[in-house]
Amino acid sequence: MKKILFLTLIIAAALLLFSCALWGGIETEARTDVVPDTESATRATETPTAEPTGNATEQPTETETETETETEAETEAVTLPGPPEITYDVNAHLGSKRVLIDAGHGFADPGCTSDYLNGVYESQLTYEIATLLAQKLTEKGYEPVMLRGTDSFPTDAEIRAAVAELGMFSRDDVLLENNIFDAYERTLWGNVIHRRNPVALMISLHVNALPEAEYVRGTELYYTVDNGCAEPSAKLTAFIETKLKTAFPDTRLKTEGCVWNDSFIVTKWTEMPSVLVEMAYATNPEDAELLFDDEWRDKYTSALAEAIDSYIATRG
Repeated sequence: MKKILFLTLIIAAALLLFSCALWGGIETEARTDVVPDTESATRATETPTAEPTGNATEQPTETETETETETEAETEAVTLPGPPEITYDVNAHLGSKRVLIDAGHGFADPGCTSDYLNGVYESQLTYEIATLLAQKLTEKGYEPVMLRGTDSFPTDAEIRAAVAELGMFSRDDVLLENNIFDAYERTLWGNVIHRRNPVALMISLHVNALPEAEYVRGTELYYTVDNGCAEPSAKLTAFIETKLKTAFPDTRLKTEGCVWNDSFIVTKWTEMPSVLVEMAYATNPEDAELLFDDEWRDKYTSALAEAIDSYIATRG
């Protein structure tokens, strides 16, 4: 009886141990399913390395081909003609005391006007103010040269002949026999004057207009940052900005250096330091009134003459 009881206890113990071992195995397997495999996770985040094919020719992917095509298209889109090759002496202006004054517009090109100018056009205002500036420069010992007078201008044939004589670059497609001394022709003729007897600089006087925004007023200065005389043009413009700010501290003053392709003709085609001065807005009632005011004109041209004097005295 004791033997039977002892055997029963041994069998029960064995069954208990077997059950515990079986349950532990199941639990271990379950935990293995929820514990992350660190090595597998690391491999999943790595960029796979392509195996070399040995004799296969490498071909760009579709994405790479599209990217290259887009880049080529963008390059073609922004490729614009730049400044002509410099064939002139960029230092010819040094030492000269001649100042070329361009009274904007004129003749068959009257320029802008507005209801506030009482029938007067830009060309008349620029000529009157340019003449006053010439007087002030003469008083300072300079030799002003007016790019245009009041009754005549060179014909296209005369301009072409001078250009050929001096071996100058020109855009023949815009030299038209239309009895208009336009901006390009005036600038080209200014270069002819400069080649024959160098000038220190050219200052082009204009009147601005913005009919859709009559509240805009003040002076705007422009020069070209990437033509042959970019550095002295920037220096000249800075002197003008400083003098005008001193003379008219409460007036809006905007200065901008433009790249060649976006620049105004009278600054990008010049062979000497040059600046375009948009003196005031014809479309603003306060500015339009100033354009006729003798005191304002005197003060404005004095500031320009002082700026030119300072620039020439300090130029390199």
